Amino acid sequence: MSGKAAGRIYVYTAPGYDTDWTRTVGSTTVEGRGRFKVGYTGRKDPRVRIKEQTGTLYPGGDGIVIHIDEPAVREDGTTFDDHAVHAVLDSAGVQRQSEVVEATLDEIRAAIAAVRARRAYDPGRVDDFGMRPEQEAAVDQTAAYFAEHAGDAHPPRFLWNAKMRFGKTFTTYQLARRMGWKRVLVLTYKPAVRNAWHDDLVSHVDFADWVYSDRHNPCDPDTEKPVVWFASFQDLLGKGADGDVKDHNVDVHLIDWDCIVLDEYHFGAWQGAAKEVCSPATADTTKTDRKEAADADAEAERADELTDLVNEGTPRLIAATPDAGITEDLDAADLHLSAKSYLYLSGTPFRALTEGEFNEDAIFNWTYPDEQAAKAEWDENPSREADRNPYRELPQMQMFTYALSEMASVAIDQGADGLFDLSGYFAANKVGSEYHFVDDNRVGEFLNLLRGQMTQSATEKLLNNFKPPFPYSDGRFTAAVEHTVWFLPSVASAHAMKAKLEAHPFFKDYLVHVAAGNAAKMGAEAKKPVDAVLAKAAKLGKGTITLSVGKLMTGVTVPQWGAILILRSLKSPESYFQAAFRVQSPWTMRNDDGSRTIKKDTCYVFDFDPNRALTLVYQYGTQLSGGSMKTPPPAVIGELIEYLPIFAFDGGRMDPVDVNTVMDWGTAGAGAAMLAKRWGSPRLIDLSDEVLTKLLADSDLLDRLEQVEDFRNLREDANKIIAQSNKLRKGKKTRAEGGSDEPEDAEVTAARKAKREQVKTLRAKLLKFVQAIPVFMYLTDFREEALVHVIESLDTQLFERVTGLTLADFHKLAAVGVFNPVHMDEAIWQFRLFERASLDYLGTHFYGSEPTRLGLWEHSEPAPPLPTA
Repeated sequence: MSGKAAGRIYVYTAPGYDTDWTRTVGSTTVEGRGRFKVGYTGRKDPRVRIKEQTGTLYPGGDGIVIHIDEPAVREDGTTFDDHAVHAVLDSAGVQRQSEVVEATLDEIRAAIAAVRARRAYDPGRVDDFGMRPEQEAAVDQTAAYFAEHAGDAHPPRFLWNAKMRFGKTFTTYQLARRMGWKRVLVLTYKPAVRNAWHDDLVSHVDFADWVYSDRHNPCDPDTEKPVVWFASFQDLLGKGADGDVKDHNVDVHLIDWDCIVLDEYHFGAWQGAAKEVCSPATADTTKTDRKEAADADAEAERADELTDLVNEGTPRLIAATPDAGITEDLDAADLHLSAKSYLYLSGTPFRALTEGEFNEDAIFNWTYPDEQAAKAEWDENPSREADRNPYRELPQMQMFTYALSEMASVAIDQGADGLFDLSGYFAANKVGSEYHFVDDNRVGEFLNLLRGQMTQSATEKLLNNFKPPFPYSDGRFTAAVEHTVWFLPSVASAHAMKAKLEAHPFFKDYLVHVAAGNAAKMGAEAKKPVDAVLAKAAKLGKGTITLSVGKLMTGVTVPQWGAILILRSLKSPESYFQAAFRVQSPWTMRNDDGSRTIKKDTCYVFDFDPNRALTLVYQYGTQLSGGSMKTPPPAVIGELIEYLPIFAFDGGRMDPVDVNTVMDWGTAGAGAAMLAKRWGSPRLIDLSDEVLTKLLADSDLLDRLEQVEDFRNLREDANKIIAQSNKLRKGKKTRAEGGSDEPEDAEVTAARKAKREQVKTLRAKLLKFVQAIPVFMYLTDFREEALVHVIESLDTQLFERVTGLTLADFHKLAAVGVFNPVHMDEAIWQFRLFERASLDYLGTHFYGSEPTRLGLWEHSEPAPPLPTA
């Protein structure tokens, strides 16, 4: 405010204000005592205003204590009011009811000082921890890569395939310090992650000189201090009333950024044109065949388009997302952004990995098994102090699955794909101003089931009347279910569930919050009501249940959540595990002596559709390795479930799930027809310019391949494809210089068509080699489970007779990347599963941890028993 007489900022307490409170910022909970009224008045004496406010309750001002009474004016003469102070305290996570705040007096003084000096609020910069080993490794590897490629024609791009809870914001800031960056732009689809970027910058001593800025907290773009500017794609793509760039985004387009960080990259990368086709198959087989053929062509064309984007060198920021109003892939040039380097962050970047958007040396991997293995190794080393374990705060996750379709007392309808429809089970409608479940009785039965209370008809389905450990009845889950999040299929079902819970004799004691729909706010604002409910629950000594339909399921930290209930059918492993890992957030309590108490050692995922859950675990596990052909899928899955134990209840027992079960469900449905299509998939072959360049560099391999009839002109074909790519890049550059509205040159259009035809023809020829692999596997008694096993096969003469390639040539083609290892592994395992079913006529089981060869099949020991609480 300017041109206004200065008023006074005052702070006072009154009788009844001396109450306890708790506050959670990041992963740390702080306890305090005492509330304060923070107000503003234009009068010279604030006691006049205070008397107006409190005279009825406290005649004569008895018990009123004024702690602060200062002019509300800055050094430059401009004035401010209490709203500015409240905004600073709000951003720091302080709970507030109107003008009464739950904070210490020092925190309030610091907030007033920050407003007066126009600087960042800094009372809580108390974190001084260093980087964990994997964070140091990420910084070292990325800094070296950026330094090595600083002079490249195109700005370098690097991907962190780092699980949730890796500490991506803190590590990114440490990378910025290492690189000496002064201007960093953070872009995301999910504005809710803003708090994490803000909190890490303002709470750690290493970043005391840095400035955080976003649309709500603008900074001087010419400041000499290092700046982190946070923005969302939705806001950046939006236009003002005059059709131009929004005023608060003008500076974003003018700054030459040292680095642009793409946060939650998976969210954009797998949407729209890059999204998997999830529609159920039609019963008309003719239509199905036509659709699958069309899908295969579209898939191959999409792969070529992605290759073009990567080869053009201009960093791709987002893929088309129709839901967000974006219908075409956008890159840095489209958004009029300029940067010297690009850092992509995601916990589930499966699309980016499998479609080859990044070179292997431009990827840093840190997975959940990596984290939990490091945690265990630290504790097992007697020379290390357990209290100094940097992973100690990161809880282990366990998954408990329940076959709801088997336990329900009534018949459950199947979905269009023939599987149990969990979303349909919790379907609801809005009737007038109220929300009702389609089948209210079965939802009531489900809530009782969570308490271990089953109907007689449901109990009769159990073997030996065995009751599994249910979330709200078993002692081992008591602490975890104090604060939970339930993932529901629709806004209507979330509101209907809230009404159902509040009327339930047990769940009515929980505070229930619906984090769904417009009323729950958007972006970072959606988290504030959750924090308020948790603070209220702490005062009342109650538990909470947050009902979400997708809000707060990506990039958000709510440390109190100890368990998630998956109550909807999900088909995307990205969505499933982004949601599941919300509950793996560390939760600590800061003590008076400066030490921390860990509040959560184990967190839980409760899923009521085991079939889909295990399928998604398989997809998640097999894609964790980022396309490596060195580790077979069963080994990857085995490592995952070692640290993510899964227990399944199907009506008889609650038993641990082994590798075979996950592999079987993950590749379920691999019938003969589907298997044949799998081995003809264009995704098995990668013909990007990078791969073709590596192939052309191996003269010996080319000489041998050109002796095969189909590959007489292999060098010429590969060079033609690369030449067409160069024409496309040149054409796009020329068009960009002339304006995006210019029509595409006819020669460029012809080059695009020619390239796709050439790629399609060469891919078809290479698939002939691939389609011979299952024949070779069938003729041998070697138990191939992955591409690496085929390559290491001992029967080289048989391999050459069947495939037409020597094993050495096949190995080289795999090494340069012509054969996509991720999709090859899946096809190989599915063939083995199909073959195994035909051999398993004695009821034996395969691939245990200690296999014993029995002819063409193997046998393993039974799984270990369920651990006790």
